[in-house]
Amino acid sequence: MVKYRNTITQRLSGRHLACAKAIDYADKKIINIGCGIGIFESLVGEKAKEIVGIDPNPIDILTAELELKSSKINFVKADIIKHELPEGSCDVVTMFDVIEHLPENKERLIAAKVHRSLKPGGRFVISTPLDNFTKYFDPAWYLPKSTGKNHRHYTVESLIEPLVDEGFEIESINVCGGWFELISMFLFYPFKWFLNMEVPFKKWWDKHREEEYKSDEGFVTLFVVARKK
Repeated sequence: MVKYRNTITQRLSGRHLACAKAIDYADKKIINIGCGIGIFESLVGEKAKEIVGIDPNPIDILTAELELKSSKINFVKADIIKHELPEGSCDVVTMFDVIEHLPENKERLIAAKVHRSLKPGGRFVISTPLDNFTKYFDPAWYLPKSTGKNHRHYTVESLIEPLVDEGFEIESINVCGGWFELISMFLFYPFKWFLNMEVPFKKWWDKHREEEYKSDEGFVTLFVVARKK
């Protein structure tokens, strides 16, 4: 088995590729909330006008800064709940598989902050686990809220309602990812948490996960694109 490594090359998956293709990011000023180690930045950095990645984890920010050297990419260590985004400063805000990790009932707060930061017509691109039977395959869904590592899963309605309430119009809704994504993620957490190892046959799983995310007829990850009116 291969030891777990938190690097862009090792963590890149079909889900990340789908995030990078959700809209056209060319020549856009982007704020990426919950950037982690900079996977999204590595995929769209060259085509975007500018990207600012925000994350509260200092180790992830350091990893991102070491892996990505570009004058167009900057990283900021900050907690989005407390951090204020510059008003009217960007064309796109992205938030991929992050909102389910934040404290409960902060969806409207986040939507309001993002709305203020966008230029008129700017877009908010967000993804999160879909609330259906798949949550029973998510080990982090079972964790107590007190750990700060549990995952929430969202229905379409529960995700878009705070966006609409804060002045967004919904541009598109897609659901991607299938059985290979679901089972590989079910295996991922025990191997990471208890063994510090990668899932066996990771490249095989990753290949099939990537194929699943090329289709919008999935049942695992909910993607929403919302536009500031």
